[in-house]
Amino acid sequence: MAKIEKIKEFINFAVQKKTLKHQIMIHSLRIYLLSLLCLFAFCFTTTAVLAQDDDFQHKKDSLLRVIDAAQGKEKLDAYYELANLNFPEEELDIMLQYINDFIKEAQHQKDKDKEGFARRRESAVLYNFRKIDDFQKKTKEHLVFFKTNNEQEDYYYLYQFLIVTYGTQGDKNKVLTEAKKMYEEAKAENCLFGIAQATSLLSRAYAIEKRYGEAEAFAKETIEIAKKMLKNDNDKPDNHFLLLGTYADLTDILIDLNKFDEIALIMLDWREQLTHYEHTFEDINREGLRLYYNFKTRIYAVTKEYDKAKIYCDSLEQMNLDLYSETCLWEYKSIIYENTNEYDKALYCIDKVIERFFFGNPEAVADFTKNKARILCKMGRGEEAWPLYEQAFLQNDSLHLIEYNEQLDELRTEYEVDKHIAEKIRNRNYFLFALGGCVLLLIALGIWIYMNLKIRIKNRTLARQIKALTTKQEEQVNEMIEKTSFVPKEETPETVDEDENSIDTRLNKLCIAIRDLILKDKIYRNPALTQELVIETLGTSRRVFSEVFEFCFKMQFKDYINFLRMKDAILLLDKSDLTIEEIADAAGFGTVRTFQRQFSAKYNMSPKEYRGVVK
Repeated sequence: MAKIEKIKEFINFAVQKKTLKHQIMIHSLRIYLLSLLCLFAFCFTTTAVLAQDDDFQHKKDSLLRVIDAAQGKEKLDAYYELANLNFPEEELDIMLQYINDFIKEAQHQKDKDKEGFARRRESAVLYNFRKIDDFQKKTKEHLVFFKTNNEQEDYYYLYQFLIVTYGTQGDKNKVLTEAKKMYEEAKAENCLFGIAQATSLLSRAYAIEKRYGEAEAFAKETIEIAKKMLKNDNDKPDNHFLLLGTYADLTDILIDLNKFDEIALIMLDWREQLTHYEHTFEDINREGLRLYYNFKTRIYAVTKEYDKAKIYCDSLEQMNLDLYSETCLWEYKSIIYENTNEYDKALYCIDKVIERFFFGNPEAVADFTKNKARILCKMGRGEEAWPLYEQAFLQNDSLHLIEYNEQLDELRTEYEVDKHIAEKIRNRNYFLFALGGCVLLLIALGIWIYMNLKIRIKNRTLARQIKALTTKQEEQVNEMIEKTSFVPKEETPETVDEDENSIDTRLNKLCIAIRDLILKDKIYRNPALTQELVIETLGTSRRVFSEVFEFCFKMQFKDYINFLRMKDAILLLDKSDLTIEEIADAAGFGTVRTFQRQFSAKYNMSPKEYRGVVK
């Protein structure tokens, strides 16, 4: 027992040492990659992302203006473009509101195509943002719409995703119940697309439950339907993918059922379909071909037809494989070569497997080490195999105990040194990362200060222009108040001036009456002021008032009233300590919102920003 414990301790330290070095390298690489990633993310954010955000905001604002102003098809097209924008997650609620408005507008215009698109888009957004509860609720509503309008493909496409979400929530019974319901419904309507979606779902659900008989039956039904769909529309890639994917599902099921005669027929059809895909689209379905070769290798390995399995291993070797697939390939080849008595090749392949598994899976290393020892025994190299068996089963004799103790002491020392170095490297990397973060924060602060300074300079320039313009407007209003005649004398003969009933005299009196009412009595400060109220006060007609007003003041009534209110508001912002709400009320705007909207639209800055600059 003491010997075994020392052997265990030796192996543990050996593994820890190599694992520690590996961890040091990985940790350093992660820190440097993380630092580079942060720097890249910051630069990208301050340049491209900001530009994209500005572009997104510009597109959104432009489309919203079109929607407010347009009618009919143009308005629906604008909604369509708005719904297709990629909103950030923080604006998800806003995007969903726009889509909801889109649906209502499409209903108002009775455009079923646009309404269907909007409903599909809403479900897609909720699904992509993982709002599963909202997705299920809304999708049930949309299914009613598609069912009512006989949009079968959209109906069953959404129905399939709805059932999948039940699976993600762990409700297997509901998946089966709804899939069966979907199957019966599609079958009653003779909708091939819907039946195929339902049978594919049922096949996979039964396979997970290990109810292979039912899974096989539905997989075969899916294949028959997919063939019919291909016959009707051969140029649709989804029909090809459905058939190829179902071949893989059915083959997997039949292997578990040991039905190799049926598998042989399925594989023939599978290969023929891959060739058909290549002819149709003039391209190789590489993923489908890799999956096909993988299953062929697995089948021949199970049936011990190693020569055939070797052929497909060679085919897989010519393809681009990831690390895991490549490791599995070497494992397949080691089994094949061992069973065909090609022990040298089997030994090479098993070494490749152990090399790839060393740092990741100690248990697998032990298993493959035993496989290597077995191959060595078959080769008559028992003296090499025995130490491997000892290593794999943590057994050794006393002849190696002194050597293990010496190596164990050396490993302890190296481990402590490596641990100390690892801590130093880790601390240095943390310091560099923190320093880099501080630098990035300083850069961000500098950019923020620069942008605020730039905005403040712009606002100051704009405020000076507004102030100068308001001063000029105030002078014009004072001149208007002092004015005694609105009809030029050169256009009014003396005989006419003396006639109180002449047209020019009456025109002049009406102008003065309007002037006094508006500028002297300052009725424009009344938020409830209307043109009709002034007309009633003066006792004239709407047509005469409009013509006389434009003659006297060179603009329409509404524009002139807003001009006076804005002028007074700016003067109050400059010279008083009233709040924005009090100024809005005193100038006659009625509400702060109206005042702020008109001020921002005219001067491209808010009243609060203006006051902050001039005070």
